[in-house]
Amino acid sequence: MLRLEPAKVLMCVSPGEDFEAALDLTVAEATRRGCGIHVALAVRPVLLGPTGVADLSLVEGEWRRYGTDFLVDCERRVSKEIGVDTPVSSEIIHGSVVPALVEVSQNAAIVVMQHHRMDRARHVPTLSVTNGVAARAHAPVVAVPDSWREVGQRSDVIVVGVEDAVSSSHVTRWGFEEAQRLGGSVRLVRAWFFSAAFDGDVFEGQAGLVHAAYVREEVRREFADLVQSFPDVPCEVVAVHGPAADALVAQSRSHDVRRIVVGRHEPTLPLGSHLGPVTRAVLNHSSCPVVVVDPRETPATTAASRRTPESASPPRS
Repeated sequence: MLRLEPAKVLMCVSPGEDFEAALDLTVAEATRRGCGIHVALAVRPVLLGPTGVADLSLVEGEWRRYGTDFLVDCERRVSKEIGVDTPVSSEIIHGSVVPALVEVSQNAAIVVMQHHRMDRARHVPTLSVTNGVAARAHAPVVAVPDSWREVGQRSDVIVVGVEDAVSSSHVTRWGFEEAQRLGGSVRLVRAWFFSAAFDGDVFEGQAGLVHAAYVREEVRREFADLVQSFPDVPCEVVAVHGPAADALVAQSRSHDVRRIVVGRHEPTLPLGSHLGPVTRAVLNHSSCPVVVVDPRETPATTAASRRTPESASPPRS
């Protein structure tokens, strides 16, 4: 049975893995949004042949449900960080990890996932699950590098990668809303690049400066109405000559940038990645959290109209 309940921040965890960066950001987001936190762990069932499946593991001489103790510890730590006034729930989902987390994201205001960056030495990348969820989730997904700590961050700039006012409208609006929550500012970044053979000769020197000014003015004109609807959020426009992925990754390394906000491709096919090459590259290499937003305009959903399971805490064994 389902009941109406305010949407929560969904924090996705994996058994036995570190989640400090995700914890920091989850608690900060829930505090800013004034909502609860839901911790989800998806595990594949263990096949036993024709007799069925099992989700048990041997822990300290006792058979326990796989992942339950880890999840209980996660919920305890989240509750300790957020305080007693904020509701915290948790659940274990059995099945293929990406589809299971995508399904539970229907109840989320935002999804937080921690990963190892591709260029971190001696780390096994954990972006396959993050990319899969970000490509299809029902809520914006924040991919947090494991080295990031939200607590104590003084940066307040939200960088939004924009294409045009039609395809990037919803993504840009989300960036302004996040900046408003943070009390920060927005930096709209549009990269322009034609080809390595062509650009070097044509856009050197003054020609490059002229075209950059044209791109900046075009972005200001296309997003003027949206900017005016957030009068309390400062906004700057940056035009960068180069591939979009390189431009956004470079922005992520700036000391004043707190989020990179990008859109994913519209899912015209049921299979395959819906991220697109730019968003995938930014997820793989960004130094700060990356928010992946569905660019399609969705009906406004108030917190009170979200649906969540009646009970979502795992059984203790």
